[in-house]
Amino acid sequence: MNDTRHKVVIAIPTNGNDGREMMSGVFDFVNSHPNWEIHLINTRTDIANGALERHAKDADGIFLSIACNPRSLQKLLSATKIKIVISEDSLVPLFAGRANCGTIVLDSVSIGEEAARYFNGLGRFASYGFVHGHKRFAWSEEREAGFRKGKADKTSLEVYSQEGDAAGRTLTSAIDHDRLAEWLAGLPKPAAVFGANDLFARDVLEVCERLGLKVPQQVSVVGCDNDPLICPSTKVPLTSFQLPFRELGYRGAEMLARLMDGGKAPRKPIRVAGTRLFERGSSAPVPPASALVERAKTHIAAAACDGLRASDVAAHLGVSRSLLDLRFRQICGKTVLEEINDRRLEEVKRLLAETNLTILQAGKQAGFNDPDNLKRLFRKRFGVTMREWRSEKTGRRLEGLTA
Repeated sequence: MNDTRHKVVIAIPTNGNDGREMMSGVFDFVNSHPNWEIHLINTRTDIANGALERHAKDADGIFLSIACNPRSLQKLLSATKIKIVISEDSLVPLFAGRANCGTIVLDSVSIGEEAARYFNGLGRFASYGFVHGHKRFAWSEEREAGFRKGKADKTSLEVYSQEGDAAGRTLTSAIDHDRLAEWLAGLPKPAAVFGANDLFARDVLEVCERLGLKVPQQVSVVGCDNDPLICPSTKVPLTSFQLPFRELGYRGAEMLARLMDGGKAPRKPIRVAGTRLFERGSSAPVPPASALVERAKTHIAAAACDGLRASDVAAHLGVSRSLLDLRFRQICGKTVLEEINDRRLEEVKRLLAETNLTILQAGKQAGFNDPDNLKRLFRKRFGVTMREWRSEKTGRRLEGLTA
């Protein structure tokens, strides 16, 4: 570890859960690098009042995740040898690729895709909806793109946005509930609605209550950030994705350390992926979730003996493996792999009873490539060996390998 003393400005807003998580990630790194002398800027007001410029005068590095005037930042970077890491989405396109500037953001497209796969796993919806806030931020545009890419085929996607009126003027700094109510009322039901963050998803829940729409039966709602001040406090608790802000903070601080120690900045923005779902009442599985399991079972019945894997079933249905297993356990009490193996075992029984195939031949034809695994599964499932089963059913001995 380089022991050179570094003066570092950390500019991250901590009024929201995302900023607090990112700050925690930065300090996860800083705690193992005691050679950093930290000055914190945690409000946009401080930035507006020139705190960044003042503290940057004798700093070696800056971690910046607060929007600021790009011209001021350009001037600052040009006037000093300071190293900087930017994770503020609006600034990333302007400064990516500079020799003294690294950029790192969440992979918002993958977040949208994950939300779509989650809704796909709940069953059939008549429509999908995506809710931007009072403007289309770069990250919300990317989440919409991922959501559009991942949604169930042939199901419409309706997008709510109130960025401006016909003249292009911003109408309000918050979501207009009257306009949102009109949009929600027009969605074909049942509808799957993804709010670009928890604030926007909370607005959806409030308007659903106002309209008398049942959640999640008529409108299933999911947000982003898993904000502990929002998700449990709504009348119907909000399902939300916890995003990897803490990892982003850690990796951003790690990048800044490399730059200050003479390393090169990445030419393109680093994108941090990975989500964790906290499922609550706003999207709790309702009977349509059984439709997903039935579709999976139909596909398994048709292809189980053709080398089918559980991941293949999930990909066929457009959902994640973990979500499909969750639905199987909820409805069938077993996993997808167990369903595949059950189908294969039934085929082995049929082949042993109706053909002269050996265990190896029967197993391979049913999709088992490991005879030892087949023998173990068969005995566990039926309580007898394959030799005993065939002898009992047909009076014939199993040829080839013993069982």
